[in-house]
Amino acid sequence: MNRFQNHSVLVVDDDVESLECMYEYLDIEFSAVYKATNAKEALNLAITKRPDIIFTDILMPGDDGFSLIEQINSIGLKIPIVVISAYDDKEKLFKAIKSDIVDYLIKPLTSEKLKETMRLCSKRFKETGTKILLKDNFVWDTDKLLLLKDDKIVKLTKSEIKIMQILTRNIDLPVESIDLFYGLCDYEQKEFNPKNIRNIIYKIRKKLNNKDLIENLYGSKYMISSVR
Repeated sequence: MNRFQNHSVLVVDDDVESLECMYEYLDIEFSAVYKATNAKEALNLAITKRPDIIFTDILMPGDDGFSLIEQINSIGLKIPIVVISAYDDKEKLFKAIKSDIVDYLIKPLTSEKLKETMRLCSKRFKETGTKILLKDNFVWDTDKLLLLKDDKIVKLTKSEIKIMQILTRNIDLPVESIDLFYGLCDYEQKEFNPKNIRNIIYKIRKKLNNKDLIENLYGSKYMISSVR
């Protein structure tokens, strides 16, 4: 069992070859890996996918990596970041340290340095915890995939757990019914049927005796909100 099976990562690099190399390495470790070749695309993915950590190059056309970090911080996304650079620039390193930086990697990357960075990532996740506080004293444990109510485990089926996992990965964001459906089916070749998702959501609400935890939004979308 790898350390990051319940975590996702976003990799940002305008060098396609470097991007693919990082993707292949991280895809072994993380449950989901998202890719972006510029800051604008990366910011959109950070907002919509809410990765648990970001690896970003510094020198990119248009907005650079530091600009991306500033934008992420400005909208309140507290995502730890690994900075990647081809230059050992102490001034840039000092600027990076002021942000929520896990590590500062100098290209070319070595397997030894990446392993050390993975260790730091694992430590960071342990420090920040794995529990998300939800409405009405519900708590979702992202590590153990458990839903708790007043510290008692709520028994869920495999399908219900998967739905909760997808919704909490996109906490505070609407998730379309079709995304829940194919996430539940692990993208098998099945015809989309929104009724299946409605039935599972109904059963979860009935089991919890709570209609507010999972919000039903316009356009066949669902959302779980965190308590801030």
